[in-house]
Amino acid sequence: MLRHRAFSAAAPARRAGRATHVAASAAPLMLERASFKSDPTYKFAPLINGCWQLAGGHGREVYTDIQAKLEAHAAAGFTSFDTADIYGPSEEILGQFIRAHTAAGGAPLQVFSKYVPNIFQQRPTPAAVEEAVRRSMAKLQVSQLDLVQLHWWEYSIPGMTDVALALADCQAKGLIRFVGTTNMDTAALAKIVDAGVDVAVNQVQFSLLDRRPLNGMLQYCGERGIKLFTYGSVGGGLLSDKYDEQPRSGLFGKPQYTPVDLNTSSLKMYWNVVKQFGGQELWRELLGVLRRVADKHGVSMANVSLRWVMQQGDGATVHPIVGLRGTSHIADNARTLSFSLDAADMAALGAVLGRASGPRGDAYSFERGG
Repeated sequence: MLRHRAFSAAAPARRAGRATHVAASAAPLMLERASFKSDPTYKFAPLINGCWQLAGGHGREVYTDIQAKLEAHAAAGFTSFDTADIYGPSEEILGQFIRAHTAAGGAPLQVFSKYVPNIFQQRPTPAAVEEAVRRSMAKLQVSQLDLVQLHWWEYSIPGMTDVALALADCQAKGLIRFVGTTNMDTAALAKIVDAGVDVAVNQVQFSLLDRRPLNGMLQYCGERGIKLFTYGSVGGGLLSDKYDEQPRSGLFGKPQYTPVDLNTSSLKMYWNVVKQFGGQELWRELLGVLRRVADKHGVSMANVSLRWVMQQGDGATVHPIVGLRGTSHIADNARTLSFSLDAADMAALGAVLGRASGPRGDAYSFERGG
C-alpha cells in the first residue's frame, strides 16, 4: 500500500452528501514522488497528465489556453506529462510549454513520449529510429528525452525486438534517459526484456472495467521493478460522478437512465470495454458501489477508481495517467492521494467485478484482434 506525505489540497466540499470539484490551489502539492528502478534520483509525479486528447477527437476547446492549463497542473505539483509522436501537435505544444516554464524558473518537468512507427509501410532501421528520436527532441525542445515508450502494432510483423534494441542504443548515446513500451502483452514485453533492453515502464489500459493486467502483466512487472503507466483508469469519465444518477421508472418498471453521449473518441473506445465488461446494467451497478465507497471516504467516484488501480500489486507499481482537458479536476486528482481503500471497500467492488464477463486475455489483446 502506498504511503503518502501530507498534501495541501483542501478537503472536498460537500453538498447533499456528494463530493464536488473545487478550484485548484495555487500552492504546489506535497506529492510523494516515484522513480524508476535504474535511477532512483529521477522523480516523477504519482499521477501523470495524459496529453492524448491533443491528438484530436475531443473538441477544439481542449486547445484553448492550453499553455495556461499545462502550467496550472505543473504549479500544483503534477509535473509529469505523457504524450506520443503520433498525438497530433502535442509534442510541439509541450515543447513551447517546457521552454516557457523553464525560462520562468519552474519546477523540473518530466515529459514521457512514445515511438509509434508505421510498421505496415516500412520496417524501421536503427537510423530511422534515431531520426524519430531526434525529431521528438526537436519538437519538445530538449537535449534528451526523458522516456520513449515503444508501441508495435502487430506482433506478426518482425522487427519489434530490434527496434527496442535501437532505442536502447539511443539511450546509450544519451538521447534517451529511459526506454519503455506501451500496449505490450506479457509475452512481448518478456521478449524485449530478455533481449537485454532495460525496460522502465509498460503503458497499458487498466481499470475496474478492464482488469487484463491482472492476468500476468502486473506480476511480471512487479517482480522486475517495471512500472505500469495506466490509461483509461476512469474510463474516459465512465467511472466518475458524471454518470451517477438515479434511474427513472421505464416500461414495465425497468430502470431508465440518460443515454450516454459518446461524443469523443475516448468514450467510444471505453464504451466498447463496458460492453465486454458485462454491459450497461453491470456498469451501473458498479457505479452504485463506487458512489457508496466515495461517500464513505468523502471523495469522488473518480478518486476511488484511481485508488483501486494504484493499490493493485505492491501499491508502488501502478501510476495512472489522467487526461488533461482543463484545470477543474486538479484538486480532485490530488484527493486520490489522500486516502486508501480498505478491505471492505475492495470486497464491495470485488463482488461486482466477480460477475464481469471480460475483457479477457492479456493487455491490448482484443484491440489486436486477439
